[in-house]
Amino acid sequence: MWMAWDRYRRTQRGQNIKIDFYTGMPTMFSVKKYSDALDTLRVQRGVGGHFQHNLVAVDSVNHRAVFKKSDGSSTDVDYTLLHVTPPMGPLDVLKQSPISDSAGWVQVDQTTLRHVNPDFGNIFALGDCSSLPTSKTAAAITAQAPVLTENLFSVMDTGEVSAATYDGYTSCPVGVHSHSCCYCPWLIYIYIYQTAINWLW
Repeated sequence: MWMAWDRYRRTQRGQNIKIDFYTGMPTMFSVKKYSDALDTLRVQRGVGGHFQHNLVAVDSVNHRAVFKKSDGSSTDVDYTLLHVTPPMGPLDVLKQSPISDSAGWVQVDQTTLRHVNPDFGNIFALGDCSSLPTSKTAAAITAQAPVLTENLFSVMDTGEVSAATYDGYTSCPVGVHSHSCCYCPWLIYIYIYQTAINWLW
């Protein structure tokens, strides 16, 4: 969205284009500090904000999107260009597996990344398939991988996990301009990682 906004502005088309942001979430971002900063930017740039709107249908022939709102009602929105991130979730093969929790994620300890069930103690998981309560980003995996590696080899060598623990680190760089972004890191277990918004220009 922000890249499109910037491109339209730099090619002198910004005055003729209206951008609206629809999300099923109640805010711009899951972490309040970053959400507030991005929402301020949204308002400054004249981008419409429509929260707790879940996309439920698209009529591509008539260029109409249907959103279900938090009160249960629906609203139809005409569009020229629609950019959508589809709902994401665990694979069916995991949903049907005994190693997964009720939601379908491989159920691991949040710090050791080892399966919580001793019967599956030889199973470790990280990233997109795991039950870790953090955003499933590349940054999260880079923090999880060394911990998993240390604990996996420790279990293979000694039967026990090592002292290595995952602290919940993740981050999400949000591109807001053709040459800038808002870098948003946080620790999921204590929720805030830094005290300042990092605008990278």
